[in-house]
Amino acid sequence: MISVTQRVSLTKRVLVTSSIALLVALAAIGIVMDQAFKEKTLHLVKERLESYVLGIISNTEVQGNNLIFPEYLPTPRMERPGSGMYAQIIVGEQRWQSPSVLGQELPEVVEVTVNERVFDAPLEFNGERLFRMRQGFSLVDENGSIELTVSVTEDAGNFYRELAEFEETLLTWLIVISSVLVCVQWVIMHWATKPLKRLTADLLKLEKGDELIFSENYPSELRGLTTSLNRLIENERNNLSRQRRTLGDLAHSLKTPLAVIHSELEGSEIDKDLVQQQVMNMNEIVAYQLKRAAVAGHRTFVTGVPVIDVLDKIINTLKKIHPRKNIHVETQIAPGAEFYGEKGDLMEVLGNLLENAFKWCDSNIDVLVKTLYMEGRRRTGLVIEIADDGSGIPEDKRAELLKRGVRGDEKVKGHGIGLSIVTDIVESYQGELEIKSHESLAGACFKVVLPP
Repeated sequence: MISVTQRVSLTKRVLVTSSIALLVALAAIGIVMDQAFKEKTLHLVKERLESYVLGIISNTEVQGNNLIFPEYLPTPRMERPGSGMYAQIIVGEQRWQSPSVLGQELPEVVEVTVNERVFDAPLEFNGERLFRMRQGFSLVDENGSIELTVSVTEDAGNFYRELAEFEETLLTWLIVISSVLVCVQWVIMHWATKPLKRLTADLLKLEKGDELIFSENYPSELRGLTTSLNRLIENERNNLSRQRRTLGDLAHSLKTPLAVIHSELEGSEIDKDLVQQQVMNMNEIVAYQLKRAAVAGHRTFVTGVPVIDVLDKIINTLKKIHPRKNIHVETQIAPGAEFYGEKGDLMEVLGNLLENAFKWCDSNIDVLVKTLYMEGRRRTGLVIEIADDGSGIPEDKRAELLKRGVRGDEKVKGHGIGLSIVTDIVESYQGELEIKSHESLAGACFKVVLPP
C-alpha cells in the first residue's frame, strides 16, 4: 500500500518542510529579540531608579538625631502629584515622601538592611504594575548613625505600552519578511526544479518512441544521471542494431552454401562431399555469427573488472601455447585500472589482440593500460595499447582492415575474424580501435579507447 507521503512530489516536500523550518526559525528569532528588548529596557529602568535613589540619599543629611530630608529631587516628576514617579524614605516610624505621592495609594514599603538593594519588577498593586527600587543606608554624624530605607517607585504602564508597541511592530515585520521569503523560496524552487521537469518531459517523449538522446545542457547534479541514461539508450539501440546486422549478415552468408546445396540436389547425381563441405561451412558461419551476436556491449550498471587479473591470465595461457618462441611481454598497467562491462568482452578484446601479437611477433610484446577520466563522469575509461616487434601492418591496409565485413573470407578462422569481433565489442562500448606503428618495437600497435 502506497502511503500519502510517497505520493507527494519532491518539490512539495521540500517547499513545505523548508517553509515550516523558515517560519519556525523566524518565530524563534522574534521571541529572542522580544526577550532581549524586554531585558535591556528593564535594565535601563533599574539603572534609572538606582540613580534616583542615590540622588535622594545624597541630598539627605543628619543633624543631631534628626534627618534633613532633600529639598532638591533628582527629577521634576517627583514634584508633580500623580506623575508616576514616587520617592519615599522610611526611618523607623518616621516617613517622608515626595510631593508626587500626594493623593496616590502605593503599596507599603518594606524596609531593607543597610547596603541591601531590592528591585521589584513588576510589583502588582490594585490592578496596576509598578517598578520599585529599595536600598538600605546608614547615615553617620558625630552623635551616631541612623539607618533608613530609600524607595523609588515608578508606574510601569509606559514600559509595557512601549513593549507592546515593539512586539506589534516586530510581529508585523516578521510576517512581512516571512511572506516575502516564502514567496522567494517558492520562486527559487520553481526555477531550481525546471531541469527535473524538463527531464520528466524528455522521458515521456522517450516513452512515446522519439529518437531522443538527453542533452548535456543539464545541471551538474543531473548530468551523471542523463549521461548514464544516454549510455543505456545508446547501448540498447546498438544491441538492437547489432542483432539486426547479425541476422542480415547470417542470411547473406547462408545464401551461397544454400544455393550450392539446392543446385546439387536438383542434379541427377549428388556430390556428398560437396554437400558435406557446404554444411560444414554453414555450421562455421552460424557459429561465428552467434559469437558476434553474443557481444554484450556497454552496460550502465556494472561493477568494475580488474584489468590486471584478466591480462595476466591470458598472457600465461598464450605463453603455454607458444613455448618455443620465448616471447617477452612487457606490461605497464595503471593502478586500479578497471573495465566497466562484461568480463567476457574484456577477455575477447585482450585475447584476440594478444593472440595476434603472439602470432606475428618476433620475440617482444608491449602492453600498456591507462585509465581515462572525463569531466562529469564518476567511472573511468581505459586506453589499451598492444604492440609487437613483428613486420607490422601496411598503412594503406589499416583502415580497410577495420571496416565491418572486410575480410578475405568470413569462414576462415584467424586474423580477420578476431579483429571483427574486437571491432564489434569496442563499437558496442562507444569506443575506438586504431592500428598504428609502435615507436620502439616498430611492429603493429593496436590502440583501444573505451570511454568512461
